[in-house]
Amino acid sequence: MTKNTYASKNPIFAAAGGGTIFDKFQYSSAVKAGGLVFVAGQIGLNNDSSMPDKPEQQFVNAFERVKLVLEEAGCQMSDLVELVSYHVGLNTDNHLADFMKVKAQYVLAPFPTWTILGIAGLARPGLIIEIKAVAAARS
Repeated sequence: MTKNTYASKNPIFAAAGGGTIFDKFQYSSAVKAGGLVFVAGQIGLNNDSSMPDKPEQQFVNAFERVKLVLEEAGCQMSDLVELVSYHVGLNTDNHLADFMKVKAQYVLAPFPTWTILGIAGLARPGLIIEIKAVAAARS
């Protein structure tokens, strides 16, 4: 089996002190193996690494990051076969309904599988969403 790894150099993934978060934490933004592309969990920070004021912007930012990583690996959102979303505050206010409105802009039929998990927290205080994905690799 051939395995190709991707570590985005896009400035939105810059780490404090230089390099990228992928360099700093030693992981790949995506891995292509066995005809699939596995995308590491993407969070909802703004492009300058600041925290968005509104939950909906975190959702948009996370999907935009997934889209970017997929494109760097030669895929599109339409190639998704699995989506897993990790939510802090899943059962509060309109969290899931607001997430689904944003998701509908990025994930179209035919739909991938989707697992929704409510969790206690993410790596950075204030983050409420992380999305990881699997896509069918293009030739």
